[in-house]
Amino acid sequence: MTRATFSDERNTINFDLPKGWHELNQSELAMVMRCKARQEEPHQAKFAVLLHLTGLKVLRREAANWVCSVPIGEKKPKRFLLDPELLPGLLEGLNWMDDPGEVPVHLDTLHGAEALPVKLHGVPFTNYLQCENCYQGILQSQKEEAVQHLATLLYPGLQKKLAVWEQLLVIQWWAQLKSMFAALFPHFFKPSGEVGSTPDMMEVMNNQIRALTGGDVTKEEEILNIDTWRALTELDAKAKEADEFNQKMKKK
Repeated sequence: MTRATFSDERNTINFDLPKGWHELNQSELAMVMRCKARQEEPHQAKFAVLLHLTGLKVLRREAANWVCSVPIGEKKPKRFLLDPELLPGLLEGLNWMDDPGEVPVHLDTLHGAEALPVKLHGVPFTNYLQCENCYQGILQSQKEEAVQHLATLLYPGLQKKLAVWEQLLVIQWWAQLKSMFAALFPHFFKPSGEVGSTPDMMEVMNNQIRALTGGDVTKEEEILNIDTWRALTELDAKAKEADEFNQKMKKK
């Protein structure tokens, strides 16, 4: 894809950069994550991504400027001078790389293993609980083994050990899912307000299952196998009802 255009009238180069993770194709997504894994500083990763996405090449230094070239359609690469001081402004178009955002993206396959649906549509609630439990474990332990476990849950059948960039991709996918769900189900995903507290995931999961079953243990298997979105919708509705009840009690 050609991402650079040249304006003869203004004698300027314009770059059509992706505006978010959701605008990357599969190969671009893998490339961006590789750049994030290899570069220590965010601006270095963004510069590497800019080079890959646009085909920009820095040919040489000329006085205070860089002599660069960039492919423009089927024409021969266009040469132009770039003032290095303008580079930070150019990289601002890639600031979305600093945050996972609320739009889940993933690689469709990883080492031959197919991913779950990117937004977990049609995925049983029990799978969501397992992934969330594993994700909380990653946040607490920062262990590579926990990331690998999450990857096997999101990519059933995955056996190969993941590279660092692949681990980052898996973690980011779940973080994006969490952000999306928090926006869609704000009552259920409302912050607890307890700073620095570590949730007891067994207690959290048991409370969620109990809320859905109404305390009827005979319904537990049925609840665990319902669609994740249906379960979260119901939990959000119950959380909203609880919030409204608490507000009424405060007024009395």
